[in-house]
Amino acid sequence: MVIAAQAVVPYVTAFSEENVAVNLTVIRDTWSLSGWRLSYTDPVASDWNMGVLWARQKTLRRGSVQYDEMHTLRQRECMLGRLCQVCQGPASDPGTGRLAWVFHAEPPAVSGRLSKPPICRNCLPEAITACPYLRREAHVYTSGDYHVWGVKGVSPFGGETVLRDVPQNDLHTLESTLARALVVHVSDLRREPIPRQPSNRLSRPKHADAGVGRDEPGVSSARRAGGLAS
Repeated sequence: MVIAAQAVVPYVTAFSEENVAVNLTVIRDTWSLSGWRLSYTDPVASDWNMGVLWARQKTLRRGSVQYDEMHTLRQRECMLGRLCQVCQGPASDPGTGRLAWVFHAEPPAVSGRLSKPPICRNCLPEAITACPYLRREAHVYTSGDYHVWGVKGVSPFGGETVLRDVPQNDLHTLESTLARALVVHVSDLRREPIPRQPSNRLSRPKHADAGVGRDEPGVSSARRAGGLAS
């Protein structure tokens, strides 16, 4: 979380200066099902994870706040580590072991697939107050644990402009997908009441005073296919 103009900015939120231009192409890959794979024109091994090409971004946390978009690397970090999307701390409730989730629109509860990381109970009330989208409409749920289901992304050379969910066992589609977020499948999703805002403000999380992170090449706004809010 960053404190910007007295507003809470979640750890997972993207910033405008984290985007840089990239060029995409396809390369031959004898290990892929099709013999081809989506790539950057200047590829490095870390571009791929879980069999899919991931969107590049810097880790500056500078510029205007993009509340409707999540930073790809920080989103994946929170999902895999079960970390709070706001403070980067442990997200599970120490008493019940359950995970809390907050959305600005009704989530796809039937499918159980989510791409927005969980949130700890301490950050939940202020996050609802601080986020301009959640102030208008907020839905709170808790769940049991989850497992990785797949990714949310687009196929740039397939003419796609809208993010879609791709399961991790669809290896053929993953080869042509640019992933923007990890998708998980949650168990026992339950609706919960909206918590009240506490009188005291949240303490600064461990990353709020951190310096500039390691730069990574990023995806330009022209390449992006839209927000990632679940």
